[in-house]
Amino acid sequence: MVKVRNDSIFSVIGSYVDWDVKSLLLFLAIFILTTDYIKNRRPASFPPGPWALPVVGNIFTVDHSRTHKSLTELGRRYGDVFSRRMGSEWMVVLNRFEVLKEALVTQGDSLAERPDLPLSVEIVHKLGINFSNGNPWKQQRFALSTLRNFGLAKKSLEPVILDEFTYCAEEFISQKGKPFNPHLTINNSVSNIICPLIFGHRFEYVDEMFLKMMKLLPKGLQIQGSIWAQFYNSFPLLMRRLPGPHQTVLQIWIEVKDFIRGEVEEHKQNWDPSDQRDYIDCYLNEIQMVNDTRH
Repeated sequence: MVKVRNDSIFSVIGSYVDWDVKSLLLFLAIFILTTDYIKNRRPASFPPGPWALPVVGNIFTVDHSRTHKSLTELGRRYGDVFSRRMGSEWMVVLNRFEVLKEALVTQGDSLAERPDLPLSVEIVHKLGINFSNGNPWKQQRFALSTLRNFGLAKKSLEPVILDEFTYCAEEFISQKGKPFNPHLTINNSVSNIICPLIFGHRFEYVDEMFLKMMKLLPKGLQIQGSIWAQFYNSFPLLMRRLPGPHQTVLQIWIEVKDFIRGEVEEHKQNWDPSDQRDYIDCYLNEIQMVNDTRH
């Protein structure tokens, strides 16, 4: 009888604990969903868009292997201006050239600020002309006029393009009619049109470091457009501690920055403020001018 009574007591306790855990999990689920709904509702001033899942938002609404096409399809359904939520952050998506022109040109001052994306912040620390806002961006704007002075978007760049086309043609001819993938060679050619403006020289197609950069850059950009990057931007504190391709992209940009840093150090060794040969020389000169002003 004692054994039966003890079994009954343990059965009751186990049943109570089991229901208590279930009740706690149910409470937590309801609490998280309610909090998420109250805190992360679509702002009243935002345009319409797809319904967002709790916590993750619209991360799974878009096919990240063809993001641009997915967003265009959503634009057909919700209009040229619609909103979507990534994690807890809301964003507005613009479709069509006319809409982009209205936003970025006609209303450019109103849309000058951009939200910080955690992955981009981790990579460039809010520096550079592409990822900065406000006063830091204004300080970097000289980069655009500097590149134009060296011929970017001007007809004066035509001889550089023609020369590089000659190198590209020679590379194709060297294949002697055999099938080959021209992708890397064409990428090298396009990059070598810009490299003389930035670094003051082009790179040979067989340059190992240059080839490595040409392979790393597309891979890094591909990861930054993947769902892993979206998870990182939505949950940076968690993703920073988890393995995955997002850790690979951080390492890729470290190697890219090391490559650029090496070029900058070479420029410093024979830098002449009176002879600005390329963008790096102009940047070093700008730094010197700012330091002189502060002192």
